[in-house]
Amino acid sequence: MIKPQAISWFGENLPEAQLIEEKFKDIIKKNYSLSGFTPIDTPVVERLDVLLAKWADDNEVYAIHRVNGEVWDDSSLWLRFDLTVPLARYVAQYEWELTFPFRRQHIWRVYRWERPQKGRYREFYQADVDIIWNWDLPLFADVEVISTVYNSLRELDFWEFVININNKKFLWGFLKSLSIENIAWTISIIDKKDKVRHDKLNEMFISIWLNNTQIEKIVEFIRFWEEKTSVEILTFYSQFDDELLKTWIEELKFLYNNLISLWVEEKYLKINPSISRGLNYYTWTVFETFIVWAENMWSVSSWGRYENLASNFTKNNYPWVGWSIGLSRLIAVLNNIWKIELNRKTVSKVMLVNMWDETLKTNLEILSILRKSGISCEIYLESEAKIVKQLKYANNKKINFVIIIWEEELKNNTLQLKNLDSWVQSTITKDELNDYIK
Repeated sequence: MIKPQAISWFGENLPEAQLIEEKFKDIIKKNYSLSGFTPIDTPVVERLDVLLAKWADDNEVYAIHRVNGEVWDDSSLWLRFDLTVPLARYVAQYEWELTFPFRRQHIWRVYRWERPQKGRYREFYQADVDIIWNWDLPLFADVEVISTVYNSLRELDFWEFVININNKKFLWGFLKSLSIENIAWTISIIDKKDKVRHDKLNEMFISIWLNNTQIEKIVEFIRFWEEKTSVEILTFYSQFDDELLKTWIEELKFLYNNLISLWVEEKYLKINPSISRGLNYYTWTVFETFIVWAENMWSVSSWGRYENLASNFTKNNYPWVGWSIGLSRLIAVLNNIWKIELNRKTVSKVMLVNMWDETLKTNLEILSILRKSGISCEIYLESEAKIVKQLKYANNKKINFVIIIWEEELKNNTLQLKNLDSWVQSTITKDELNDYIK
């Protein structure tokens, strides 16, 4: 006999956890659609040359093949490791059929080899939005993407979070003003600031030959943004004479002010000049989102702007800006800080008690009325089970209401509706049922 055991670090939920995941997906999809992002889907499988076209590590990519097939039959078929590279192929393939600017949403699974640890899975959900243009992409596209993700996270209503925003050119320009030659290495060390102690950070700076003055300026730079508000940061750096620095500050101001105008609450935004994710390909704005009280765990949502991700597939230039909510990681973080209540085990809101053959026709009529009204419901399958057993079943599954029809109700064309949360029982007519439950 084969032992029933799922593959570790691949997604699989019990019903109560799956309902949370489905709820999150529905809320995110609704908010993405409200901002005009059209859903698309691409195959889970791509050719290896497509996946390795941009920055992929082939050690992280899963290959597929038939059990009894020749190796050469499908040795070039691999599972996608994100939703972005397939999008680049998609845009290039259909560039003459798409209408630009193209607003896309894609919520689905991706596959990536990861060293097993909390919050990192080998199969996980991403929820992406992107705006792609075949011309210069206005900065307002970044505003649209940030506000859309903000609205999604706010409606999920799990806890407070902070969206960190930076312009990579600003960080690059600041380090250049310090006459630092190893800018790329310096940025990669700054990016580790939340994961290592300050003394360890200094050692890392010394290892790439930064002098004490440069290190002090960088530490002062990090401490400044940690202690100041977004408005104070923007005001402070606006005083500098450097024209390029002023340009980048004006771009950050544009983002910040327009987000506030779109009713993004100030406490959820943080201008953070040290954010530098995606060093090799993000070329402009970058974003990274952390849950309050879990900042040292993982970023749950991030992305940025890039000038031409499709360059390996087409000669045409397609700048775009995008964002991804790491849905699986978000749920893992919330579970870790006890911000998710697994209090439902079914989609059913109503259960009909099944006791007597005489009431079956009426029960089925009520079942049809509820389902046509969009109310999820079920009838207990066993007709001769004791009512205590049926109520226990409904209570274990956290069903909200139970409908019971006795002989008296059958005669009077009424029903008993029991609220399992309050245990209040009411006698109502079939005509009142929908409004009562809704």
